[in-house]
Amino acid sequence: MPKYKYSGVNSKNKAVKGKLSAKTENEAYKLLKEDGITAYNINILKEINKNKYKLKAPQLCEFSRQVGTMLGAGVSIMKTMSMLRDSEVNKKVKKVYEELCITINKGNTLSTAMERCDGAFPEMIINIFKSGEESGKLDRSAFKMADYYERNHKLNTKVKNAMTYPTVLFVVTIIVVIIVFTVILPQFFELFEGIEIPLITRIMIGISQALRDYGIFIGLAFFLLGVMFVRLYKVDKVRMAIDHQKVKMKKIGKLLSIIYTARFSRTLSSLYSSGLVLLDAVNFSAKVTGNRYIEAQFPEMISKIKAGNPLSFAIESVEGFDPKLTAVIYIGEETGKLDEMLNSIADSFDHDADAATTRLLTLIEPIMIVSMAVIVGGIMLSVMLPILTMYNNIG
Repeated sequence: MPKYKYSGVNSKNKAVKGKLSAKTENEAYKLLKEDGITAYNINILKEINKNKYKLKAPQLCEFSRQVGTMLGAGVSIMKTMSMLRDSEVNKKVKKVYEELCITINKGNTLSTAMERCDGAFPEMIINIFKSGEESGKLDRSAFKMADYYERNHKLNTKVKNAMTYPTVLFVVTIIVVIIVFTVILPQFFELFEGIEIPLITRIMIGISQALRDYGIFIGLAFFLLGVMFVRLYKVDKVRMAIDHQKVKMKKIGKLLSIIYTARFSRTLSSLYSSGLVLLDAVNFSAKVTGNRYIEAQFPEMISKIKAGNPLSFAIESVEGFDPKLTAVIYIGEETGKLDEMLNSIADSFDHDADAATTRLLTLIEPIMIVSMAVIVGGIMLSVMLPILTMYNNIG
């Protein structure tokens, strides 16, 4: 949301200056007027504070659950925010709650206060809370968001944890190989001077010599390649091409599709059952899949829905989702129980995503182990073959 700098006078006719966030300049004037400030100069700031703290999924889950619980118990929204602020230990989160208290104390709604926190809250949760306030069911909307963020965090954590072991194994392998080539092998290679050595030993000697003489430059080259890859991955066309290949791969692509579908279906289920309009729910759900190629197909899909086509027909054209999703949505539309079917399929895909993550790990582990075996086997052969040759010569 844009940030504006203003100058004006307050209700006591004293000159005041400050900053505020608003969607437009007219809204900025309106917000200041509500606070008793008559602004005579408002300018948009070119630089927006990028260091503003953004609440993470576990914190959003806790926030939503506390709001739902306290509102359900009859506690006022102002009292709820005060209790959250006073009980919070994290200083950055406490500051966000302090801002909420100040804005709500001026007569604003919770969703408006969240919107003015400069990106601390995602746009999705703000819209859900706004929908809950309009329907008078804010506590239900809050519980829905708590459940959504909890499940979404568990799924993402499961995927990250699954990649921890292969990553650690890869790093340890690299470190061990560097130590072997630069410290251990050179001591053996000195014994082989003056005798005929096989090709594999000559290759290993060459690698060892290169690492010892040019190790810093080789390390720097790999570092620069890594930085280059990260920068290229941020380019839309490159990211799109890589994400497209992810869903095209035979076994891994199918497992990743289940994970993408689980994220989408869980988000859509939470948003739609919270009272958000279907088009808005679909639009927000597209952004959480984690695949740019799938996300790029949504504008066309949304156009089909706007043209009067059912969701099941529109979503069938999206490449990268599990085909089961289309069938379940179709049943939900035909029976008039789309929200129930979305919730059911979300639970099903959450379970499938857990299984897919486990299978993905079982595919990666053998690849890492075989790679290590090849490296270790090559090193052993490069040492043992010349030693056998020396024994034969002695015999």
